[in-house]
Amino acid sequence: MLNAREPIEAEIVRLVQGAGGDAPALSLTTDLVGLGLTSLMFAELLIGMEMELGVDPFQGETSIVEMRTVGDLVTAYDDALAAASARA
Repeated sequence: MLNAREPIEAEIVRLVQGAGGDAPALSLTTDLVGLGLTSLMFAELLIGMEMELGVDPFQGETSIVEMRTVGDLVTAYDDALAAASARA
């Protein structure tokens, strides 16, 4: 099964660097707001992950507003990938 951590972290680094920032050191506890992600950058992150991973974890009960850390995003996408795999 695909793990969402690596693509999420890679996309965050791409977005931050694209905005002129230095590549952040990321961990599962890294605060998303502290990275300087704007709402537009966050939307771009989510669109990129849906395209790359093929799932949208926010169609069900998981709320976007609950995403505070990199780990929150990884868990949401990993859960969505597991659910999609179980349906297949």
